[in-house]
Amino acid sequence: MNTIARLVPDTAGFIGEFPETVKAFRNAPPTNSNSYQPLQPLTREQAAIQVYTSGSTGTPKPILKTIAMIEDEIVSIDQLWSIPENATVISTVPHQHLFGSTFRLFWPLLTERVFQTKACTFTEDIFHQAQQLENYTLITTPSHLKRLNNQLEWSKVSDRCHQVISSAAPLTRKDSHFAAKLFGSPIHEIYGSSETGAIAWRTQANNNGLWTLLPLLSLQQNQDQTRIIGPHIAPQYQLLSDHIETSSKNVFHLLGRKDRIIKVEGKRLSLTKMENEIEKTPWVQTAKVQVLNRLRDEVIVVATLTQAGYQLKNKESQKELTKRLKQALSSSFETVLLPRRWRFLSSLPYNAQGKLSIDRLTSLFDNQDIKWPIKLFQTNHENQVQLTFYIPKELIYFEGHFNQHPILPGITQTHWAQHYAHEYFAINGRFTRLEVVKFQQVILPDSEVTLSLSYDSSSQKLTFRYFSDKGVYSSGRICFA
Repeated sequence: MNTIARLVPDTAGFIGEFPETVKAFRNAPPTNSNSYQPLQPLTREQAAIQVYTSGSTGTPKPILKTIAMIEDEIVSIDQLWSIPENATVISTVPHQHLFGSTFRLFWPLLTERVFQTKACTFTEDIFHQAQQLENYTLITTPSHLKRLNNQLEWSKVSDRCHQVISSAAPLTRKDSHFAAKLFGSPIHEIYGSSETGAIAWRTQANNNGLWTLLPLLSLQQNQDQTRIIGPHIAPQYQLLSDHIETSSKNVFHLLGRKDRIIKVEGKRLSLTKMENEIEKTPWVQTAKVQVLNRLRDEVIVVATLTQAGYQLKNKESQKELTKRLKQALSSSFETVLLPRRWRFLSSLPYNAQGKLSIDRLTSLFDNQDIKWPIKLFQTNHENQVQLTFYIPKELIYFEGHFNQHPILPGITQTHWAQHYAHEYFAINGRFTRLEVVKFQQVILPDSEVTLSLSYDSSSQKLTFRYFSDKGVYSSGRICFA
């Protein structure tokens, strides 16, 4: 609704699944047979779409794309990778994302290739669609590629894979090689932005991590500014928001965003540099650093661990892990800049567009009368839903249960199961009883668990199960009548 509210002042009307209050066209001329105007041919200079930045770093801003910009970008992409005539484009990226619009919609449309209209939500969806196709091109994001199910028989569909194209964030080399092995094809990564569109590409098969400009584009460097110039860049050029280091005319290293330097207690801090330093330690695979502006500025870190990191956290403690990470940072950052709060997850909470919003990261550190877990991921399939939660230590249910060794009460777990079931299923009855309830392991603060819910409408019974890679914590059935 916030997005709709922002669009209302600049929009004549809304068509589709919108509230009735915003559907009517504003200032629309009266409808009569004499007001008909014949359709005119579109020109390349006409506006095609207006997109908004994701809002992950501030207020979303509108960006106008003309027909010429879209056509010229597709010409550049198709010079690099043309889609075979017998190939079908499948995608995990919604068309609302500019990367999705360009690669899964405009590209096949303008080159007269077949594409699937329904996006793949799960790994299994990609596999099943690929099995039915003679040849396919996959448009996806790092958040999907890093969670591919390697238990599926990818060898059955790898020889049909023409190419895999990923964008939204850089892939780690490990994830790139992992996905390339399953698909039997190098993973082509795209670098760009809402303002520029696609501007460069790379694969990590050669291990150098270099980016190469798309055809028809060029770079122009002047002091600390880098301009990107090309036919689909408007009005004449765009300044890159990242630092780069050129290797040759059209090849460069990506060094990180320019605008990620902030002040904490009067001291300048590069969030990118701190993330890089944390990832150099043997314990962290991926790190995201932000600053909470509350009573005082606090540097916070959300990270995924390596095997060595998990071993240290489990054998020693999370406190010992954060102590060693701070020690590793102390040689590069002043004490006032060292992170005060940490969260360790199995994977970062990217959204469907492959983006990682600041709001989603900072919500992991809320501590105001927290009554609910923090939702990281969600998967739906017919009458079943799986919700992966982070369990913050600040939950009110940990207070007094127990003082020295807090655990999540069983009654809270059943309450959550019933609450989320009402959110996802059409349950009309009232609670009557619990069946076959088992509590097998305790759920501790600062842990990550998945809640599986399935509802049988004929018997009006909800089956729930809390689990993680450590096993099942609890399970049971809630009966309604």
